[in-house]
Amino acid sequence: MSELLRVIAPSPLLPRVAASDADLSGCPVRAGDRLILIARHAARAHSDPPDARHPAPPATAQLVFGAGTHACPGARLARAQLDDTLAALAPHRPAVVRALVDRGAALPGWRCLTVRAARRPEPAENR
Repeated sequence: MSELLRVIAPSPLLPRVAASDADLSGCPVRAGDRLILIARHAARAHSDPPDARHPAPPATAQLVFGAGTHACPGARLARAQLDDTLAALAPHRPAVVRALVDRGAALPGWRCLTVRAARRPEPAENR
């Protein structure tokens, strides 16, 4: 799940405020400037697809939740909820039938997301 989360973050956008004046690759930043960091690039999700056999190192995989003083305080809960959700959906082999991006939302999200079970799970007594 951590490897999948590295690539498909709940929100790859991290709003921040600059703590002090700085220069980022020739772009001046003043203390108090509002910034939006894109975690996908830090976690190399834009170039490295998920690979269960060769997952990203933990330090890289966890960057979608921030790091250091900017780490998400709800990261552990979010991971637990995602683990439970994926475990519940996996037996149904869900398939996305329709997905429309919500271009008006402040963070990435779906205006419409239709998912259908590709197969019915086996009854518990048959497993």
